[in-house]
Amino acid sequence: MPKANEKIYFSSDLSERERACFETGIKLGALYHILSGIPIRKDDKIIESIERGIESAISCQPYVKSVKISFNREKISGNKDSEFDYDEITGKIINAEIHIEYESINIVAKVKWVDELDYPLMYIEKIHQKT
Repeated sequence: MPKANEKIYFSSDLSERERACFETGIKLGALYHILSGIPIRKDDKIIESIERGIESAISCQPYVKSVKISFNREKISGNKDSEFDYDEITGKIINAEIHIEYESINIVAKVKWVDELDYPLMYIEKIHQKT
């Protein structure tokens, strides 16, 4: 079965670089909002399971070449001392790196808590065109 050409849905004056940045933003937003609010506790098995599971899910999206998620374990509370002793994932604990390749453009983007901004910043760290 032939693949549909998704390019017909985008403005014809959109550059490869602009489209690559758009695709990157979609992936960063999905990653962040999928993670936000998931229950978690100080248990390496649970933490690693969530990290790997979301990496696998995001890697299914178009143009994703790799994803690496690591939570700031020092900021996770709750160790199940009682039934109600757990935490939830927030931007303060998410560290993620994603590699996108759209046509000739490669992007490395991150999600990271920035204390100076008091904000979970999503940003493009590197962008370059393959030669």
